Amino acid sequence: MTEIEEMLTDLPSTPEPSSVLGVITRALERLGGDLDYLAGMRIVAPGVGELYGVKVPVLRKMSGEIVGAYKKESDTLRAIAIESWARGSREHQLVALFILVRVKLAPAERWELGVRFLPDVNNWESCDQLCAALLGEALAVDPDYMDVIENWVEDENLWVRRASLVAPVYLRRAKYSEQVALDLDRRTLAICDTLLNDQEKYIRKAVDWSVREVIKRRYDLGREWLFAQAKSELSRTARSTLKLAAKKLTEHDQTIFLNLLGG
Repeated sequence: MTEIEEMLTDLPSTPEPSSVLGVITRALERLGGDLDYLAGMRIVAPGVGELYGVKVPVLRKMSGEIVGAYKKESDTLRAIAIESWARGSREHQLVALFILVRVKLAPAERWELGVRFLPDVNNWESCDQLCAALLGEALAVDPDYMDVIENWVEDENLWVRRASLVAPVYLRRAKYSEQVALDLDRRTLAICDTLLNDQEKYIRKAVDWSVREVIKRRYDLGREWLFAQAKSELSRTARSTLKLAAKKLTEHDQTIFLNLLGG
């Protein structure tokens, strides 16, 4: 029996959410407390709130054990995840997302939870995991959610704007027709265009990531978008971001891009 399995032996046979959360919290208290890891997390994820200091692989393992214990109780697992998210710590929220990603949910339900949780996000890690488990997963099944995502580009909340870039990253999971997929990738690049001059570094990093993902999915579309951007008037911020994204191009195309960019 692993340490995590041993800690979770107190899980109640009848999965009442508050009782399960008590077990989860006690496990987090026992597993956390590494001062170096806590200090490092506050550096790499500034803005993060309460921390126990438990690493992501451990949280994934814990979540998997909980889902395994109550695998026939999808509604209860959803309730456990919602209550875990509400506890507010970084670890409670990641446990919630790692449970939900394993639970079978309709796209509309997955989207609703993502939108409900999004205002509580206060760091890039939680934002990206939320997109992976909920918002991006829903978009990969129903393209109509892009209509909402496009409206987030003007949001005052940094993490909502970042979600508009990160959720489309998970279009790599989608199985859409060629025309639908092409349209979504074009709209993704339009979002990148809108946020290209955003002064927040976590938006710039997400633009870079989103463009790279389009290049992976549809190389010619991503290349032509980059070339078109290089021919336009660009701020120093935009030039820096585009140079990073262009590293996914072939060496030949990178040379063309840099020549168009003027260095």
